[in-house]
Order: sequence, then structure tokens, then C-alpha cells
Amino acid sequence: MASIEQRGPNTWRVGVRTSVADGRKWIRRTLTFPAGMSKMEQQARAELAAAQLQLDIAEGKQIHDSGISVREFAELWMKEHVTPNCTPTTAKNYQFFLSSRILPALGDIPLRKLTPMQLTTFINSIREDDARTTAIPAEQRKRKADREREAPEPRKLSDRTVRHYYDCISYMLNKAVQWQYLSVNPMDRVDRPKVKKKRVHFLDDRQAVQLLRCLAKEESLPLRCAVLLALLCGLRLGEVGALELSDVNWEECCIDIHRALKYTPEKGNYVDDPKTEAGVRTIDLPPGMMALLEETRKYHEDAATFLGDRWRGCGRIICAWDGSPVHHDTPSKWFRKFADENGFEGVRFHDLRHTHATLLFANNIDAVAVASRLGHEDASTTLRIYAHAIRRRDQESAAAMQRLIETALTPEDPQLDNPQ
Repeated sequence: MASIEQRGPNTWRVGVRTSVADGRKWIRRTLTFPAGMSKMEQQARAELAAAQLQLDIAEGKQIHDSGISVREFAELWMKEHVTPNCTPTTAKNYQFFLSSRILPALGDIPLRKLTPMQLTTFINSIREDDARTTAIPAEQRKRKADREREAPEPRKLSDRTVRHYYDCISYMLNKAVQWQYLSVNPMDRVDRPKVKKKRVHFLDDRQAVQLLRCLAKEESLPLRCAVLLALLCGLRLGEVGALELSDVNWEECCIDIHRALKYTPEKGNYVDDPKTEAGVRTIDLPPGMMALLEETRKYHEDAATFLGDRWRGCGRIICAWDGSPVHHDTPSKWFRKFADENGFEGVRFHDLRHTHATLLFANNIDAVAVASRLGHEDASTTLRIYAHAIRRRDQESAAAMQRLIETALTPEDPQLDNPQ
């Protein structure tokens, strides 16, 4: 038999006494109702909760009776779910969200007493927090110019980052429901933060041509390969870093993408699967890219012969002078220096991938083909990201309709109406 008792103006406790090997014990739940709800309605809801608790116990769905805190459950979640099932990069991100803001604010609250209002207050409060930078302090930088560079103005957390915090808590509490620590996820009653669509940065046709001309003057073979793999093939930074010469099909002029180079401070550089399942793909290469890869292969052979035991090559297309692997972020740093020196300030390495997709759309390549080349799960993702390119084609459609109108308004040729 379930018990029901009122503990405060809006607080009730329900419980069920169960039989166990070493005696009988109570399984209790505390319910908190909104202010203003009548006592009659509170009692009715408490009776329903008591009946549900009794049913759950009878069906073997007993909710854990421990008074585990949010902090304790977060540690359990990271150990038993995140670490075994997520990539090291994802695990690192979740750990950062927990340790930086979530646990300092919510960690000491008993898991079962976590309310939608507390979660809403937390989400609203971090909107006003300053973003935390991972930049090296000025006094620790090696170059004098970097030490003298002014620190950027503090900025608030972006809407997207706030949503990441929301999602982290929601995923964790969903697992608490699955593991029967909670009967419902209180995050379900908290509005998910809205995120404004981020504008995609890309080079137009003229800028892309100018970049290729500047790149042709570069002596660094790895830099040229990295830039062209992103610009001409649409690869992500990690995909570029993990490519090996053995991934190239020299007869079919295509390349197999099935790895990505990733990094975490704890694990260092490591090779893992691409970002999504669709990231495993084979893409065709233009002749100019094949010629550069052939030049790279020849360099590896010559360098290995010349360096002998000092050659550290492992087949990576993007590598150091002795063939040894480079850091995950190194190609991006190479490009950053190249871009600044050639008038492309502010252009990121990832913007080359955006440029690739935009140019494909501009040349009337359909969305499904573009999505496949980029490694997107479906074409709707591609269309959502590159709506600006679709807009450009829509303008061309309007121009085509205008030509139709002009043709209709053009005086007809009498000879066409009266053929001989």
C-alpha cells in the first residue's frame, strides 16, 4: 500500500514499503507543485504519482532510492556511458561543460530534486557569462609580435554554446530516466535555446582564382596539398590530416575518405572515424589534384632515399619534411600564415570547404551530389547550410523568366506566321 503525506504548502511525499531480504524498507518520492495549484489538485496528482510508483515497483521498474546528487550522477554518466560510447573529443567536450559551469551551479542538488525552474534559471544565467578563451597568455607566447598583440574584447557565450550546455544536461538526464534514477526528465519542461543561423563564409569565383594563383607560387608541397584537398575536394581539416597515399586510387582518379585526424589534450593526436557515417566516402579528383598528389608521392620516394634512417614517413600526404605526422591543427596554421601574407585575412581553413560547396552549386551541381561529396547525412543538411548558393541560383531562375517575358513582348516576325 502506498502512503501520501503533505510536507509543505506545495510539497508532498509518496512512498511504498517493500519487502527485502534483510527487512522492509520505504521507497519514497518528493513532489513539488507550482505555487497557486489548489490543494485538491495537488492531492490528486500525488495519488497518481503514488499509484505509478507502486506499479513501477510491481513491474520491476523500481527507481533507485539513493539520494544521489547531480555531481555524483554526472561522474557515473561519464564513466559508464560517455567514455565507453563516445569519441574522446565528444567526451572531452561533455567534461568541459560539466566542470566549467554545470556542476559548480547544480552539482550539489539531489538529482531527484532538480526542477525545471532551476534548470531554466541556470540556462538564462549562463547567457550573460563571458566566453572562456583557450589562447596562450601573452607573456607565454614565443614571438614578440604575438606577445604585443592586444587581447580581444571579452564576449558573451554564443547562443550555440548555450544550446550545447542545454543538450549536455538533457542527454545526461535522459540517461538518468533510462537507468531509473528519475521517472521523468525535468529538462523536457525547459525551452531549448534558439540559435540564429550562422552565416557561412566563402570565397567567390574571383577570390578563389586569386587564391589558386598565390598558391601556385608556394614552395611548400604539404601546404598546397592541404589547401587544394579542402578547396577542390571539400574535405574537413581532420580528413585532410589523416589521408595517406594508399588512399588514392591512381587508376580511377579518386580518393577514399574513411579516417579523420583528431586531438584531445589527454589523448593527443589520434585517428578515428569521420564526423558522420556519411563521411566515409569515395570522391573523384580533378586532374590538377592528381598531378599534385603524384608530385607528393615522388617527393616521398626521393626524400626516403636521401634521408635514409632519418626518414619517418608513414604514408601521410600531409607531413613534416622528414615524413613524420603533423599535429591535427598544423595545416590550419600553415594556411592562416599563407592567407594573411596574400591578402586573405580572416579566411579560415574550413572556409575553403564552404567555398567548394558554393562553387559546385554555382555550377548547377545538384544538392544530392554536393551532399555526397561533402559527406553530409542527407541533402537537406547541405541545402540548409548553403542556402545562399541556392538563392543565387534562384536569381538566375528569375532572370530566365524575365527572358521569357521579353520574348513574348517582342514583335512577331510575319515570315514566321506565313511560311511559304
